[in-house]
Amino acid sequence: MIPLGNLAVLELRGNDTRQFLQNQLSADINAIAPGAGGFACCCTPAGRVLALLLVMPQADQTHLVVSAGLAESIQAWLARFVLRADVQMTARNDLLVATAGTADAPGVAFGPVEPVSGLSYVLLDEPCPDIDSAKGGAGRWKAAELQNGVVWLDQASSAQFLPQMLGFERIGALNFRKGCFPGQEIIARTRYLGTLKRRPLLLHAELKRPLPVMQKLAIGTAGEPVSGVLVDQASDSAGGHWLFTVVRSTDEFEPQSLEVDGQLVALL
Repeated sequence: MIPLGNLAVLELRGNDTRQFLQNQLSADINAIAPGAGGFACCCTPAGRVLALLLVMPQADQTHLVVSAGLAESIQAWLARFVLRADVQMTARNDLLVATAGTADAPGVAFGPVEPVSGLSYVLLDEPCPDIDSAKGGAGRWKAAELQNGVVWLDQASSAQFLPQMLGFERIGALNFRKGCFPGQEIIARTRYLGTLKRRPLLLHAELKRPLPVMQKLAIGTAGEPVSGVLVDQASDSAGGHWLFTVVRSTDEFEPQSLEVDGQLVALL
């Protein structure tokens, strides 16, 4: 198990919890069975993703795993829409998000769930003897997340992109047939009218130090250069960096070079 300190947990209870989340999030929450888990987006009315959530429903409560830097703001955002619904929401600062593990491992309160093949998460309510806090473990896991299309937004990247710009439909976080949710009209219109001009692109580059989120990038191609921004990144054991970017392009292309602040960066 690897502790994931970049993630936090919100807990929702009450008879209306499942319907409340179905109305507020972009995925089909009703299709996630108790004891399983699935990704969803919390979006603005303009269709921009505030945060990626891992939804983990159980019989009498539902846990939402979210970027730790966004947990407080997402809790406040969702609380605005509770109104008279029977939904109580609390921050579970006593729960730790970790990778893999088995259901009967010591300290595992909920899980494991595998929302994307090869990525398994658990919630711990006490220290586990199998926890692995070795240096680099969380970084390797984050690289695996980015390679599988899972990117946890932060305060800089929150409310900047439509779900399709991040490729979130590929990880099940966006369902076009589930009904209304905040931003659904704009998100659907962009899909059916074919007006999406930005899309995700994963790069593997040789960097001496990490880049800031939302860093502007210039990507060389066989034709005209393509502009983009950095959404998230992770280092690997070989000294490279995986860069999850959103680029301004409607077509697939083979990246041939990367330029950051006027300096060429080697692609691996």
